[in-house]
Amino acid sequence: MCSALRILLTMLLVLVSGQFHAGIAAEGEMPPDDALSTDEQKLLRRWIEDGAPGLSKTASGKAGHWAFQGLAPPNPPQPTDAGRGRTPVDRFILSKLDQHGLSLNPQADRSTLIRRVSFDLTGLPPAPDEIARFLADQADGAYPRMVDRYLSSPRYGERWGNHWLDVAGYADSNGYFSADTDRPLAYRYRDYVIRSFNADKPFDQFVREQLAGDELAEAVGYRPGGPITPRIIELLEATHFLRNAQDGTDSSDGNPDEVRTDKYKALEGTLQIIGSSLLGLKLQCARCHDHKFEPIKQREYYQLQAILFPAFNVDNWIVPQKRFVIAASAKRIAEWEAESAELDDEVALLQTRFAEWVRKNRERGIVAFEDRFDKSDRPDAAADPDANTKWSNSAPGDASPAGTPAVQIGSATAPGAVVEKAALRIIESGAAGDRGISTKRKFDWTPDAKNAWIQATFDLVANSVDGSPPAARIGYFIALADFNDRGEGGGNILLDGNPAGGAAVHLDYPGSDSKSAGSIGRQGYQSGHNYGVRVTNEGQDRFRLDHLVDGAVEGKSVTIAASDLPDGGFGFEYCCGRSFIVDNVVVETSDPSLDPSARMMFAKKLEAKRKKQSDALKALDAQRTDKPGKIAWVTDASSESLDVYLLDRGDYKARIEKVQPAGLTILSDPDNPSELRPADAQVIRTTGRRLAFARWLTQPGSKSAAVLARLTMNRIWQRHFGSGIVSTSDNLGYSGSPPSHPRLLDWLAARFVKSGWSVKHMHRLILASAVYRQSSVPNQAGREIDPENRLLWQHALQRLDAESIRDGMLAISGELDRRMGGPYVPTKRLSPSEVTVDENSPGARRRSVYLQRRRTQIPNFLKVFDAPSVVFNCTRRDSTTVPLQSLALLNSDFSRRRAAALAARLRRDASAGRDAKITRAFLLVLGRDATREERVVSRTFLTQQSAEYSAQVADDEQAWVDFSQMLMASNAFLYVE
Repeated sequence: MCSALRILLTMLLVLVSGQFHAGIAAEGEMPPDDALSTDEQKLLRRWIEDGAPGLSKTASGKAGHWAFQGLAPPNPPQPTDAGRGRTPVDRFILSKLDQHGLSLNPQADRSTLIRRVSFDLTGLPPAPDEIARFLADQADGAYPRMVDRYLSSPRYGERWGNHWLDVAGYADSNGYFSADTDRPLAYRYRDYVIRSFNADKPFDQFVREQLAGDELAEAVGYRPGGPITPRIIELLEATHFLRNAQDGTDSSDGNPDEVRTDKYKALEGTLQIIGSSLLGLKLQCARCHDHKFEPIKQREYYQLQAILFPAFNVDNWIVPQKRFVIAASAKRIAEWEAESAELDDEVALLQTRFAEWVRKNRERGIVAFEDRFDKSDRPDAAADPDANTKWSNSAPGDASPAGTPAVQIGSATAPGAVVEKAALRIIESGAAGDRGISTKRKFDWTPDAKNAWIQATFDLVANSVDGSPPAARIGYFIALADFNDRGEGGGNILLDGNPAGGAAVHLDYPGSDSKSAGSIGRQGYQSGHNYGVRVTNEGQDRFRLDHLVDGAVEGKSVTIAASDLPDGGFGFEYCCGRSFIVDNVVVETSDPSLDPSARMMFAKKLEAKRKKQSDALKALDAQRTDKPGKIAWVTDASSESLDVYLLDRGDYKARIEKVQPAGLTILSDPDNPSELRPADAQVIRTTGRRLAFARWLTQPGSKSAAVLARLTMNRIWQRHFGSGIVSTSDNLGYSGSPPSHPRLLDWLAARFVKSGWSVKHMHRLILASAVYRQSSVPNQAGREIDPENRLLWQHALQRLDAESIRDGMLAISGELDRRMGGPYVPTKRLSPSEVTVDENSPGARRRSVYLQRRRTQIPNFLKVFDAPSVVFNCTRRDSTTVPLQSLALLNSDFSRRRAAALAARLRRDASAGRDAKITRAFLLVLGRDATREERVVSRTFLTQQSAEYSAQVADDEQAWVDFSQMLMASNAFLYVE
């Protein structure tokens, strides 16, 4: 039997029989009969230590998989070339290299190191003064001091916060449907993440806050309406992690089964993100059956789902835009209310003055009816003998009310009509059907003479009442007669005023015989304006309906027959929860004695007055801010323990049996069982399930915490070296890739936990190592033995990610806007294939992390360099090389503008000489001085390019723009050594 086959059979024998473990291997014990040689034993030992790569899943036994064990950190090995190492990290790497006859590359030069560290930790190139400071520091500790300066920079949180936002699936839109609706408050979570990384918040705490920040807030004293502290605000913001999955339920318009499916998809997406970001497992296969590759039962999938179900209750669903809480300090709320009240007073004054001017100057007819709702006009004023003579809940001549339930005149109980503050409040109940109130007086709506008219107008004071939702329509009637269709048809013409513009005209409304006559006008119904309708005799029993806004006819009209306009009242419609406030109701008829030219004069003056009014109101509105403290969060709908069921093959309608919330059995410990323990006694407004899960996941010394630590360290390693120790960074399970250095990963995870889960501590440790500081110089032996560089015999050359390219070009050109936080900078779709950021918009040159992350609208410049379109989340980005990247660098407006700005910066920064500008350009773009050959090539390029434009001067401005662009398009800029 050949040696290799003997070793393989022995491996299978000892593992399947369960006889092999580290102790036996260390003692040299082997199965009896024909034992392996010493060299063969060493080979077998190394194979086991490396995670038994290539072994079938069945043979390995699920309970023994390396990723699901508690942390037992190994001692760093003693490699032959131990002197090359700087930290314990190097000893693990060198030991592996020893086994293959390889070693580390020499250390990179200082210019290369600072550029590498700067991009790794901040996503930006080092500034010239930072380079000069590091190169000049020849004292011991210069390198760690440089690293600490970047770790202390606020730019660090933007860089590493962005990495986490990828993993967490963050987006500024809901996705799922092509509508891809907005998430305007998501930025508060993004800012929370950036602040957390800058503060080096312990990572286990960071995780607990995101899973159960609302429950942690309650445990430290949060109560709705109670005092709000910065800590409470932070905890509530953190819960947006659970909202990052796609959620199209605000756009669902299918049948009930489809809508229910959309709700479950949002819940399942959240669970999928938790699995890949915190558990290192792909859970979704277990939705329909026991997982085929991982030790996860279908029951366990639904036990995990039960943890989230109280916050994503498909039977009591809250659509995304309504999942928010108001949490701001009492002082800030009081300040905002005072600011808003002051603006309201200024708006009211402008509106009052405008309305007074309109009333004083508009064309006047003969008043047939008027109600200003002052003391003498109040329909509910008991002291006024005419109190109830003007308005009724029935149309003139009708014996029964106009619709049911009938409107209560003089009552604030819905549906009601009551006067407060000299205005009539239309208070709708939301009950099914249409109702109305009418003037008790009826009017002749068909003037006898041709061109004679009758009109009804009113002031729209407000489009809501006492905080009700803004009315979707402002409905009013003319020719109110026989509202309930008990006699002949006709009349009851509804003008349905639309805030978006104009008013729809419905004849003989309501009832099955109602029909549309089109719409009149174009201006929308907004508070602070006067609206109405004018009926003009066109002859031959035809009457034209014109829209009136602020006393003047505007927009299109419709013509109806005289039979549609019986004598009747004027009134307001009650329907569909639409409440609003009106004032100054006037019905008047044309005055034949008036000069028609006066009408044209008024219209001209009104247009100028209206524009001035509109500009003033817009200026005031621009000063308004949203109510402070609005946070898009996640919390349980109640503290009630809900029933959650295992579903037959994932069918939402096929319930099998109830399940209880729990973690994964494979990660269960005797002192940290998968069955979740109750949360704090202070948590009474929610079920406490998420807090219990968060504490189970991060329990010190547990298997679950070990997995979280390994997973996180693997991602940190991946960001520094281009590939993780486990290349499948979202999957440490059986279906994932085997680790290249399993013992190193365990050692790093244990060190991470020991450091207090400090991410910055681990940066210092990794960046201090010789393996990180080595050069990227090619090594023929390394290429032949390990072409993928999994052994790390060189520091892999890495292309900058999309954000670092964009942000780096802005920094180099001197244009980078370094303001932090706040709402996103919107992107703009110019065509189906072109998305960009408007260069003239505020914040257009801010860092990419602050650009709008709309799932269906990624800026082209970022997309071409592999910025992800977030479906669920992104634990590792692709790094492609395609022709479109070069085209973007050569032809895009973004690149040309940055090149022009860099050329201008060179003129400002450098002395007059061409060589000084070249030196400065290389330092800004590449972080180093130009070589002799590069200087020659640069001079030649500038001379020849200048000649292409003009023979007048050598240093032609356009040539310098081209030179700047070529330098930023070079591989030397795009790649980090």
